[in-house]
Amino acid sequence: MQGLVRSLYVRIFKRELSADEKRFYGEWVLFSVAALVLLASSLWWQWGTSFGNVIYDRLHRLRAPTPSSEIVIIAIDDFSLDRLGGWPVSRSVYVDLLKKLADSDNRPKAIGFDILFHDATPADLDLAEQMKRHRTFLSLETPLGESGVTIKKPRDVLASAATGLGHINIAFESDGFLRGIHLTEAKTSHLALVMSGFSPRGMSEQASYRRFNMVNPSIGFPTVSLADVLSENFPLHVLKDKYVLIGSTAPSLGDHYPTIYAGRQASGMPGVELHANVLNDILRGDLISYVSLPAQIALSIWALVSVLIALLVLSPLAELLVTLFVIFCALMVSFLMLVTWSLWFDPGPCLVAIALVKPAWAWRRMEMIVSFMGEKAALLEQFKRPRRSLTKGLRLQHFTSDTVLQYSRLLDRALGMMNERVQFLANIVKDAPNAMLSVDENEAIINANPKMVSLVPAGLIRGSANVAPFLAYLGLTSAEGLQSLVGKDHYVSALDNQASLHYHIFNVIRVSQSDDKYLWILSLVDITEIRYFQNQRDRTLQLLSHDMRTPIASILSLCRQDPVAFDDPESSAFKKRRHAEQLLNMMDDFILSIKAQAPKYKLSEVLIDDLMDEAIFQIKDLASTRRIKIEQEFDLAPQFILVDQRLFTRMLVNLLVNAVRYGALDSTLKIKLAHDDVDNSIHGVCWVHCHIRNQVADPGQEVENVAQQGFGLGMDFVRTVVGKHHGRIQFDVDKPPGQWALVHLMLPMMNASRVEL
Repeated sequence: MQGLVRSLYVRIFKRELSADEKRFYGEWVLFSVAALVLLASSLWWQWGTSFGNVIYDRLHRLRAPTPSSEIVIIAIDDFSLDRLGGWPVSRSVYVDLLKKLADSDNRPKAIGFDILFHDATPADLDLAEQMKRHRTFLSLETPLGESGVTIKKPRDVLASAATGLGHINIAFESDGFLRGIHLTEAKTSHLALVMSGFSPRGMSEQASYRRFNMVNPSIGFPTVSLADVLSENFPLHVLKDKYVLIGSTAPSLGDHYPTIYAGRQASGMPGVELHANVLNDILRGDLISYVSLPAQIALSIWALVSVLIALLVLSPLAELLVTLFVIFCALMVSFLMLVTWSLWFDPGPCLVAIALVKPAWAWRRMEMIVSFMGEKAALLEQFKRPRRSLTKGLRLQHFTSDTVLQYSRLLDRALGMMNERVQFLANIVKDAPNAMLSVDENEAIINANPKMVSLVPAGLIRGSANVAPFLAYLGLTSAEGLQSLVGKDHYVSALDNQASLHYHIFNVIRVSQSDDKYLWILSLVDITEIRYFQNQRDRTLQLLSHDMRTPIASILSLCRQDPVAFDDPESSAFKKRRHAEQLLNMMDDFILSIKAQAPKYKLSEVLIDDLMDEAIFQIKDLASTRRIKIEQEFDLAPQFILVDQRLFTRMLVNLLVNAVRYGALDSTLKIKLAHDDVDNSIHGVCWVHCHIRNQVADPGQEVENVAQQGFGLGMDFVRTVVGKHHGRIQFDVDKPPGQWALVHLMLPMMNASRVEL
């Protein structure tokens, strides 16, 4: 090994170096020193620990610790709260529990209460008496106040009856997750530590922080409900000689904390389960400690120096493989130390340093190549056609000089072998923002950029192939040659490689190189989105034109009435002005139709009764002109839905307007709102139902002479809005005159009860 190092030193540093090599090696030394200083600083000030926490979480899940069968959790869950009278649970319940265990001679090895007993209750004396019959440990807290840390113990009568007291404080890390605890805090041991009977062995509070192995919540510890334990048929022997922890697990009590499994479980872990995990590790001696700072620095520097040396003396491929190997080794060392010795070596800082070093050094390499090639390119008078293999005749020699210099020589030789015309044209076509294709004077394809290749089926664009099949694919003919297509915009449509229809503008340009040499440039400009928005605009304008006739018709109807017939003429004038203002507001519907196609709506929780009342108010004058009564039957229970209020109200108005337009004169428009108590579908969704009924008018009585009976036009808007709100709508409107037409609208109801099938 010593001979190899000496040989490398002589071959690299003892031979005559060029100016570029001296500059390169000098920059590498400065770069390496800066990288090592940055790494040491990050380790000292604990930068980059967030990335290390991510690695720890994933490695911890791979370790998959198992729960001890010696630990049992008695859970105060929602079932227990329902059976035992809610929170807080009466201390007489704990009296019954302890008495039942002692009388049946099924005493646990230790009982820990993850519950604070600060307030006095009548059952305290009885609870203290029963606690003396067991090894009972109570919780205390050490809040940080203005005067420092204080200790809040349980009631004296309970504290004196307990075998021991322990704190249950939670220690969050910088990213907000919980991975460890302080074994001692305010000179008080943790509840799990005092239950285990082990001593903290004089550790300081600053050094008492330990990470612990967290059992996957999907596996969990043996857990029984408090209500079940108090039942007559519960086998109490399962608690005998066990470590029993009593605490809340009900989500409604809020005693849940974010852990490394919180994202996967979509919930935090109850505090009593956290203490069970700590007790599990203490009993097994598996609490996790950090490696010493010198060891952390040594391992991190080893990883970074290995990568720095690889960057200097290896080719890009070999250097990449070495870097990946170093990263793998750092992760494996961290995992093996965690599994074997319960020590945590954080590879995060060194991996972050490697991730920063590689692109920075790659930039320096690229800078040198660009500078070198710029000097050489100035000496070239023309490009020659490139060969298929640029590395032929020159091998890369590792450990002789930097590989960047070797690749620079390769590129220097390749520049003299490039073809001016093809390379220049290829660069233009490749970098063009639109799909482009170049064709020679014989209409043979020369090349195409990647965007053009991605748009057409494979096989249509091949080198030296004729362009005619490509034109036929676009629906164009070239009987007179490409010259007939020059100077015009041709609107074409075609399917791409994913069978998606695209619209394009096709252009042909002739580029002359000499008197008898020229090229054709064919381009496709994608206008699919423009066509899409144009169609959206056209449909919106159609919707706007259709609905503007409603307020106009109402205004004209009011104008035809004799003002003398009214006691208050100003009332009619007010209605006219209101409808005129409504006519101006109809311009907003242009925006509404565009908004209806938006991928996301601005939703809010609202009563459907309020939306229906607003819609009825907007159409009641139109209904009055046709002498149509509006009959409402609303559910007494509130029916909240999550909708875009403006769009949904506009949709209801559209339904009611069409119901009035095509409803029979002197008829009744019936509107009914109801909801399901419990839906029996597989998704367990409760629905709000809206039924709109009207009698179909004779063709001569319709407001407009349209061929369609029932509810008329505008149903595209209705279906779009209902669909975007995850609702359903059914039309039963193809009825003869005099029969009842029906629209049934269904929407998911908020705060609905669900049934688990």
